[in-house]
Amino acid sequence: MKKNWVVASLLLLGSSAIFADQNPWFVGGEFGGMNMKYKFESQISGTPYNFGDTVHATYESFKVGKYFDYGRIYGSVIRQNKEDNFSSWSGGLAYDYLFRNSTSITPFIGINGMYSKGKDETQFAKTNDFVHQKGFSYGAEAGVIFTVTTHIDLEIGTRYMDSSDFGKSRSNGADFGEFKGKDIFQYYVGIDYKF
Repeated sequence: MKKNWVVASLLLLGSSAIFADQNPWFVGGEFGGMNMKYKFESQISGTPYNFGDTVHATYESFKVGKYFDYGRIYGSVIRQNKEDNFSSWSGGLAYDYLFRNSTSITPFIGINGMYSKGKDETQFAKTNDFVHQKGFSYGAEAGVIFTVTTHIDLEIGTRYMDSSDFGKSRSNGADFGEFKGKDIFQYYVGIDYKF
């Protein structure tokens, strides 16, 4: 009788471990930094006026997704913290290919796309009646997932994204100039809970 309980317990534990690795859903969070390059192009009295800069900021992200045999897909909501009077919110979708192996360390590469909406609170933006910058970005990502338990994963990764136009500014109701995102580089650490 005691032997049957031991065997049943081992089977139950084994099946729960297998189930935990078969297409589990997960929720997670990311904490990291980002470098966003942009340029501004306009014409003032027929004279071209251009400048560019890089915003260095931190961000937090919440994501929900699902693992499959050789990959995972997830959606995310990202909040970029205010830096240089600029902040943004983004929503995105990503797919990662997982290089599964017999260890608890799984490298991955993937693709992602997101839509962002920024808020510029600089004096230049206020005096020129800026439209909130917004646009799409897409790119590649890579990293490593560390399996801690059947339910907890830690990950480290990077993303590189190319951005579309962010928006136009207006001066006295007329178009004044255009923001264009050049690229965005993110680096992060994250934690995921599989269920």
